[in-house]
Amino acid sequence: MSEKDIILTLKIAMVAVFMAVGITLSYLNPFGYLMLFGTKINPFAHLINVITGVLIGVTFSSITALGIASIRFSAGIGTIHAFHGGVSGAVVVGIVSHILWKKKPEYVEYAAFTEPIGTVFIGGTIGELIIPIYGTFSLGGLLLYWWLFFWSSLIGCIIGFIILKILKRSGYSRDRFY
Repeated sequence: MSEKDIILTLKIAMVAVFMAVGITLSYLNPFGYLMLFGTKINPFAHLINVITGVLIGVTFSSITALGIASIRFSAGIGTIHAFHGGVSGAVVVGIVSHILWKKKPEYVEYAAFTEPIGTVFIGGTIGELIIPIYGTFSLGGLLLYWWLFFWSSLIGCIIGFIILKILKRSGYSRDRFY
């Protein structure tokens, strides 16, 4: 087995583990989310986006977010908003972490703080476009989605950043998965 095969296998295993963790945290932890205006505000989803986006990259992070959203939605423990909120946050963190890893690898964990950009501005906007809070697209509805998604993603990205720093001290950084 080549080094590339081992790394790919490791990334796939990470996707499976983080999907299981994300589903478990959203289902078994009743205090882990808050239901507001048809959205389940779940900071743990953003935490997983941060960790996977930084460690295993944009493709595998997006697959993880999509898998978690699909299973949560299918099982009735998530809403449609998990798709556009989760995947957009994972994509932004993955892209920014890739850029930081190439330019300033010592700061790659700081990509965690870009998760709200994807979740709030991209995910929140899509949320208002597909399910307007006030019946039709409005600035008030858009700002409300942004506000709801912001607090959830802020909490998740801060906790995720702390976990990434702990993992880095333990020898688990992006370098290990590439």
